[in-house]
Amino acid sequence: MLCLPVLLLVVFAAAGQEIRRQNTFSRRINVRPAPADTTAQTGPAETAAPETHPVPADKERRGPSNITFSLASQVRSDVDFTGRELLNVFNTIYRDDNRNSGYYYYLPSSYNLSWTASTGEYEFNASYSAADETGRGETTVTAILKPKLGGNELRFVKELLQKSIEGKPEDQYGITELAPMPMAQAPEIAFSNLGQFDVAAQDISIRAPSDLMDPIYISFTTGRIDDLMGMFFNNIGLYGDVIIYPAGEGMPASIRIPFNLKIDDPGTFGRFELLPGSWRNGWQNKTDYPVVLTRFNVLKREASGEFRVYTWQMGDREIPEKARVNFDGSLVPRWIDSNPGISRIWMDYTVKPCVGCNNAVKEKIIKGTSGSRVNNIEFTVLTPLEFTKAGMMKIRIRSYQADPNGRAKVNLPTLTISQDGSTHSGGQLFIPEGASPDFEYMVQLYMADGTKYESDSWQQSNDLEVVIGTTQIRNMVSHFK
Repeated sequence: MLCLPVLLLVVFAAAGQEIRRQNTFSRRINVRPAPADTTAQTGPAETAAPETHPVPADKERRGPSNITFSLASQVRSDVDFTGRELLNVFNTIYRDDNRNSGYYYYLPSSYNLSWTASTGEYEFNASYSAADETGRGETTVTAILKPKLGGNELRFVKELLQKSIEGKPEDQYGITELAPMPMAQAPEIAFSNLGQFDVAAQDISIRAPSDLMDPIYISFTTGRIDDLMGMFFNNIGLYGDVIIYPAGEGMPASIRIPFNLKIDDPGTFGRFELLPGSWRNGWQNKTDYPVVLTRFNVLKREASGEFRVYTWQMGDREIPEKARVNFDGSLVPRWIDSNPGISRIWMDYTVKPCVGCNNAVKEKIIKGTSGSRVNNIEFTVLTPLEFTKAGMMKIRIRSYQADPNGRAKVNLPTLTISQDGSTHSGGQLFIPEGASPDFEYMVQLYMADGTKYESDSWQQSNDLEVVIGTTQIRNMVSHFK
């Protein structure tokens, strides 16, 4: 159990002053003189002008118009948040062409890889096809991208929108409904960096959403899965835009919504939200990676109706994957726990790179032979070149487990060794659950004059880590015994 200090960024004196200013303002409202009696000026009540009621306006919904309202501008904060840090919707809200209808339209701010906190599962997998004569078949990658929008988020967006239309002509009609942007035609998906992995357009299958709240299904095949997997686990990811063609008169011809397919990314794991009544009881990092907690944020609706974010620094503490923490909340005021104006409490964070974590996630998402695990062979070379006086050594590797379907003995790429004291990846095996690694390798030594010496036979191994030194060369190659 970690004890996590929460350090104050917005000092309490400043926060207290702000609250006192609001209270003083409220008192001025309360003690303002009542309106003067106007009876003498208007005469008896029965002679006053009759009260009139406006004729109900046409409330018919006509569709989006290019009349917009900004959301993030309605929130004051001591930290320079971007709109995407505060909201999971596009910062711009579009009004219906009929102002009287009370309809407004939103778009998601982004689409990200779907991940479920309760199960730790990613809606992503890479399935290796049957191997060919080159030793590796193509790989089919499938992924589901979703907007991270829920009921609580949309309720908050509606509150911000109400604040945005305050005092404007739209205010008198209120908000009838906040709806996803209707589309004039199906959206398109534009990848920014998929082409560099030799993925042809005909090999990409996309099911774009008919409703912006629906997921995007992406599937494609590639022969360069190892390079592509490296992209999923680094600072780049596979990214692009969902191109939306909004319906409505005078609307932009298209709007681009970014998407990102990256494993170890806050976009995948979403916002770390806490509950006002229970956050002091602690929190668990449910992700597969260590995270660094940077800021503790409280969004509060003040008595004046203004939205404000109070922020405290969290000391950049690293929280290991699956670990639980307790907060030292002594510097955070108690009003956070019960104030009815609290709309949201969340933590900002970064995901820390972790090679071991990547390997664990790969076992979740990479599929080969049914029920198999994907593991790498590793060769460590000590001093065989110095011992044999060879100029070069090659290592050939083969195994049924190199075939994702386990049907044929497949040759993995041959390793070429030109110096001692080095470590090399021998390729991947698809090892069925409950089974051990099972592969063969052969050593070939090339002398300066072109003479070749090789192992007397294929060497069997059940260990993914193979060391080749003087003893191994003597045992395998009779010429050097």
